[in-house]
Amino acid sequence: MGLNKTVLLMISILIASAIAVSIPSVDGAEKQQEGPLPEELYPDADVILTTDAKGNTLMTFKAYGDYEVNDKHPSIWFTEIITGKDLTIRDLSLVKDSISIVVDDVKLNRLTLFNIDSKAAMNSAISVDFTMVKGEIQTFSLMSIPNNMKQYLGTSYDALPTPIRTAELDFKSGTVNLINPTSLMLSITNLDLNLDYGMSVNKLYTTGENGKYSNVYVTVNGAHIGYMTNIASKIGYLQYDIRSGIIDYFCIGANTEHSINRNLSSMATSYVSGDVDLHVGEFASIGSCIMGAGILNMPLRLCNGTALASSAVHMVVIDAQGVTICNDTAFLNDRRTSAYHFNNYKIGQNPSISSITDSFNMDGSPVKIYSESGVWESISSTVLTTGSILSLNTDFVIQPDSQFIIPKGAIVYNSDNIVLCGTLEVKGTLVNNSVIQCRPSSDMIGETEGIGYLADYVYYATATNSLKVMSQRDAVVITLKEQCAIEDISATFADGDATVIVTVSGSSRIYGNQFMIALTDLPGVDEFDKRYRLDIKGIDRNTLANSTVDIYLSVDSQVCNAIYVEDAETGEFKVLATAEYASQIKVSAGTYMDFYLYTYVTERPELPQEPKLDTSMSNIDYVLIAAIVAVLVVTLYALVTMKRD
Repeated sequence: MGLNKTVLLMISILIASAIAVSIPSVDGAEKQQEGPLPEELYPDADVILTTDAKGNTLMTFKAYGDYEVNDKHPSIWFTEIITGKDLTIRDLSLVKDSISIVVDDVKLNRLTLFNIDSKAAMNSAISVDFTMVKGEIQTFSLMSIPNNMKQYLGTSYDALPTPIRTAELDFKSGTVNLINPTSLMLSITNLDLNLDYGMSVNKLYTTGENGKYSNVYVTVNGAHIGYMTNIASKIGYLQYDIRSGIIDYFCIGANTEHSINRNLSSMATSYVSGDVDLHVGEFASIGSCIMGAGILNMPLRLCNGTALASSAVHMVVIDAQGVTICNDTAFLNDRRTSAYHFNNYKIGQNPSISSITDSFNMDGSPVKIYSESGVWESISSTVLTTGSILSLNTDFVIQPDSQFIIPKGAIVYNSDNIVLCGTLEVKGTLVNNSVIQCRPSSDMIGETEGIGYLADYVYYATATNSLKVMSQRDAVVITLKEQCAIEDISATFADGDATVIVTVSGSSRIYGNQFMIALTDLPGVDEFDKRYRLDIKGIDRNTLANSTVDIYLSVDSQVCNAIYVEDAETGEFKVLATAEYASQIKVSAGTYMDFYLYTYVTERPELPQEPKLDTSMSNIDYVLIAAIVAVLVVTLYALVTMKRD
């Protein structure tokens, strides 16, 4: 009996110990915790994830469900030690309206915020505020669903359950391998995603792998992101505010070569039905950037098999000066025969590469992916939707193998550079207020509006201190492989009819690797026969002010010609240069940018003259001289008299 009593006593002790460990205890956490407690650091949070002294994940949370405040547990705070590396924070049915979650210095393989545990929970429409202060997470997602609940998922993007109304995700510091909000056919009304200076993310699926989002706001404020794209979601309004930080590979829409799986259900058919706003600040660095699909280049069918009935009519604003954006739907190699893939991509590594996906299986038959009967019409060509507006303030590249068509009713505004390597066809409206670089073999069809230029392109592969170019147009863009110290730039336009020469003075030099010079021949105004507008870009303002800018214009040698400029202070016109019965007139531009040609026969304009000293003498001058002489005579007489005395 003594042995049995001993065994029973040991079993009782073990059971009591197990019960003590399994019951959440704030008191136990307080004894192990050094410094402020999690609930003291984040009193407004509902759930706090930290790490205890043994390296386990410690979850501190406010009372909910079976965790009640009572006499035995008077505190609203509870703690639980998580020994595994995969964590789902809470069943969605137990979240009432809203929840605030903070992650501070944890290491997890997978962090999922909610488990959709019931059919009713699918339409909870909660609000979640998530903050990652620091830590290391391999995969982050908002929701997961058990197999027995998947039968209640939606199949049409127009009628999806809404488990989350608003998700505010604030990643302040730490590392995440993959941010994938959701991979399910579920709806989130508002997604607000912010990534700060201390954050490093290898892959960011902006709107997850699937789902529906009414409004998406993405702010990058110093984070480093390796690969960023949308995949298969339907998006209402999409806004990117890339203030600072680094993005190695940025797809604004969906990367059509995201998956090498040739099943339609795996394809990146994301699209935006509303407006798109992209802003990239001057302190942001974007490596490779493509437009992607689903914004300008709409999918013909979606990954759920539904054909897209009509393309979206929306406004797309791209404000990204200094960023080159290619109008491609995938990241292609230089030969444009293969695509880069990012399934295992990490910052600092190279993406894998494979041939462009050719076809997919539909109803048992292979269908070309990029075709009128496929998923997208083209991997690089675009036909804008009638009624759409596209505003470009970036370097926008139309590739050699692509067409960019602006149909009637569509409007494009260009405020920076369109780099035209392929075909640009204008049937609607193209307001060009900057430069369209027409590369060799490019084709420009149609007319443009605005004050901008169609410019030829010249590339210097070797270093030189003197640039001499010719252009069939009235503008030219000159690009150097590497920056050189330039002494002069000469640009001749329109079969030699006009030449602009910029020459530095003294030891000054022009530095840069891209310049634009334009001399536009415009209709005359008032009594003037022609107007010329000079524009020079890429040269430092102070350097240009201290340089000599000469313009040589071919004129009619049978008449006399004069160039006038408008005085900025008086508003009056004055003559700057003349040429009598000569075939060319030289103009020293100075600070003027607009020049007016006037043809005359008899009334010869007078060139401005340097002021001359007037040497003629008036009657008053003679009187003054006589008075001075008289004073001198009287003074001399007085001196002589004094000497005699």
